[in-house]
Amino acid sequence: MDYLKNILTIKKNEIKELYKSYGMDNAMLHIEKQKDKRDFISNIKKNKVNIIAEIKKASPSRGVFNDNLNVGEVASLYDRHKSFICGISVITEPVYFKGSKEFIKKVREFSNIPILRKDFIFHENQIYESLELGASCILLISSILGLKKLKSLYEKAKEIGLEALVEVHSRQEFDRALDCGAGLIGINNRNLKNMRVNLNTTFEILAYAKNTTKNIKDKIIVCESGVDDIGFIKKMYLEGISTFLIGSYFMKSISLEKTLNDFETGLRNENLI
Repeated sequence: MDYLKNILTIKKNEIKELYKSYGMDNAMLHIEKQKDKRDFISNIKKNKVNIIAEIKKASPSRGVFNDNLNVGEVASLYDRHKSFICGISVITEPVYFKGSKEFIKKVREFSNIPILRKDFIFHENQIYESLELGASCILLISSILGLKKLKSLYEKAKEIGLEALVEVHSRQEFDRALDCGAGLIGINNRNLKNMRVNLNTTFEILAYAKNTTKNIKDKIIVCESGVDDIGFIKKMYLEGISTFLIGSYFMKSISLEKTLNDFETGLRNENLI
């Protein structure tokens, strides 16, 4: 968890800078600038597989994928595959993921697919900033936010017209997401403590929700991390999950265009799109 502690320290310093341009007094000005933003949830289609395709240069567990990543080129390729790509996830954390806020602006130049901003968000000024950058949705990580804080940030995002993907890693965090009213819940198969991926995490949390009669019929559940196989996607689809976030699999591809074409063909062959 050391990297998480370091990231949160960095974010606190970042937030101090945000006060200069995102204080409450001019928050509505930033909201006004984004009237043309794309709706994230309405772009997730029913009765088919939806992929949120990610843009990231690196990860704490795998290191650098592509130090010369051409964000515009990747966004353009994703834009050509709207048959299954419903959103573009953009990681903006600069230290461990080599991300940048400018990536969001660059993606917007090459695609009109709704953008999810992935970062470590725990202050409302980061939400205002996300809106102005051009994001349609933000990530809220349950494990670093208590219920009160999670609910506060979630409600603030909704208030200004942003969606929020609430990320969970356990049954307790799943309950927390439901308690805050989240309609978009991401189950991350990656354990943030040791960075290991266990694909059974999604199955286990989903089974827990069903067996305890949790009301999830109106929820969109997103399966995150370790997704790189059409067979696994079909298995999850039959269990009721139709939305997946894929990052590393696409980012480590030698030929992203071929990978996306093959992925699209595989989904079509299984009647998933």
